Amino acid sequence: MACDFITSGRLLECKNFTGGLKNAYFAPFANYGFTTTSSELTSIGTLDEVFKFELKNTGNVPTETETASRDNGTIFYDATIELVLTGLSAPLVNQAKLLSRDRMVLFLEDNNGLVHCFGIANGVDKTTGTREIAGDLGGFYGLKMTFQSLEPDTAPILSSSAKTSLLAIVSSVYVND
Repeated sequence: MACDFITSGRLLECKNFTGGLKNAYFAPFANYGFTTTSSELTSIGTLDEVFKFELKNTGNVPTETETASRDNGTIFYDATIELVLTGLSAPLVNQAKLLSRDRMVLFLEDNNGLVHCFGIANGVDKTTGTREIAGDLGGFYGLKMTFQSLEPDTAPILSSSAKTSLLAIVSSVYVND
């Protein structure tokens, strides 16, 4: 049986991209009926609310590793997502604890305006979290969290219509209100 093969090449892009993440959006893990086609999420299905966490540009790093085994005939995607939230308050610490309790779907909006969706098939788990208070006046004061997803396919990028739908369901409840 022949496998799928690439269908196009790629020219070198202009230097017009920026690294970093702007926002993380969390939703409880469920089967929302997302529609994906060729690594693009085109519909958010029945998802009706996400919670937005604004991010600073330093220290927020998603890394997705593809692992393929010819011997086993398998392929999977292991994403590790490190998020940094500056500042500490009891409500923020409580929300961070709640993120540890269950699986979620995690949307990450980058500084190029793209939104990447992690955890569609199996969810995302918070694996570690630290609360840090630096020993100097200018040091870090906040939370650092690591999340992981193990998925059968790469995290899709939202189409413009799916991104519009996602932004329309952002909760208006914030811990610092």
